[in-house]
Amino acid sequence: MQAIVFIPVIIMIGILLYTMEWQNQQYRQSIRNLTMATEFNFDFKSNIDYKMYRIVIGADTFESLNPYEDLENSKKMFLELKDTTPQETSKKGLDGIVVLIGMLEKRIEDIQTSNIIGDYDKNMTRLDQDIYAITDLIQESMSDYIYNETKTLESVRQKLDTQTRQVIALCIVIASYLIVFLLASFSSFGKRITKPIEELCEYTMKLADGNLEVSAPKSNIREIKVLGEQYDQMVIRIGELIRHIKEEQELKRKTELKLLQAQINPHFLYNTLDTIVWLAEGKQHQEVVEMITALSSFLRIGLNNGRDFITIKEEAEHIKSYLLIQHFRYEDIMDYEIDFEDRIRDYSILKLTLQPIVENALYHGIKNCRKKGFLRISGWQENEDILLKVEDNGIGMKPDEVKKMEHQIAGGSKADFHVGEGFGIANVAERIRLNFGEAYGLTIESEYGVGTAVTVRIPAVRWGNI
Repeated sequence: MQAIVFIPVIIMIGILLYTMEWQNQQYRQSIRNLTMATEFNFDFKSNIDYKMYRIVIGADTFESLNPYEDLENSKKMFLELKDTTPQETSKKGLDGIVVLIGMLEKRIEDIQTSNIIGDYDKNMTRLDQDIYAITDLIQESMSDYIYNETKTLESVRQKLDTQTRQVIALCIVIASYLIVFLLASFSSFGKRITKPIEELCEYTMKLADGNLEVSAPKSNIREIKVLGEQYDQMVIRIGELIRHIKEEQELKRKTELKLLQAQINPHFLYNTLDTIVWLAEGKQHQEVVEMITALSSFLRIGLNNGRDFITIKEEAEHIKSYLLIQHFRYEDIMDYEIDFEDRIRDYSILKLTLQPIVENALYHGIKNCRKKGFLRISGWQENEDILLKVEDNGIGMKPDEVKKMEHQIAGGSKADFHVGEGFGIANVAERIRLNFGEAYGLTIESEYGVGTAVTVRIPAVRWGNI
């Protein structure tokens, strides 16, 4: 029944669309021809007259202006117009213009073969009586062509209007018929369709309430069945994502805990306390006060009341406290400098971002170098990002060591994350990726015997906006 109803309708609509497309093509072609002719009529005479006048008075030459190029382009355009012009009258007019172009070309050749300077008066006469006259004729002939094409265009437009009205009327009749037919056809199936949809709606409302244990209702309607199956797959995927997020958060917690444990390790505390005892025995009371103050600040900022983020100003104080403690122990082999732009100090940073990098530079770079080491920690803003850089003039790394470190920084095998060289840096990179995304992290540059530079890239945000 549907084939009997729809196939004749489709054939009728196809014929109408084909007819309209054919008329539209004629209409578009007429518009294009008119556009080309109008542009030619606007430019040709003024261009040729101007060029020939400049040549005759000796201001320019044929080589510099080349009027023949305009004539050649005009011939090509007329041939194209002739191929696409349906009216015989317009075609004859184009043939006449081509003849005039040939005559114009001969008159231009007469001027070219003459003595431009010696035949000035004669060439001016040729210019007035030949060149200008022929270009006037060409312009008038082109105006006649434009007029004829305009009448053709109006005829096509009237046909299109008539066909459009017929198509609209036919579409209204067909649409009315289809509406009546569809209403009659679907009324008998309404209950069979609405019930599964209502059940599917109830199912989605349970999902919206957070109940991921329900299953989609079964239905014999293929589309409803497909929707139910897709919803079930979506629920499974949501469950997997929830588990993944929980695992990721757990990984963040464990990573930060490992980093904190590695940063506040017993050896560091023992060595610091031994240094304080040694200073106290030497009655260096001011140094003892400075060491204890630095250690207190170091531990206070490191713990940070359990908060993940601190300001860059606090991170700078944390690094300063750490380096002050280390400077008491390694005064003979290490100097340092901290230089942050003032405008970045109120932006937020993950706590314990720079300390592991500084520690790595001290223990694996400067301590292994025979010359006196120097650490420089700098920070600046670049567009919407903050860049923090730790540079040392230590022993540096060999190419294979750099590749290994880059692999760990890029999130290599978790088996690589052992406490030791690179552990702290790898954990810093992992924490930055977990909190800010893959666009942020660390980059490392190193040359054996020269030194190492590690650059941290984080977004320029404040703690309240994270």
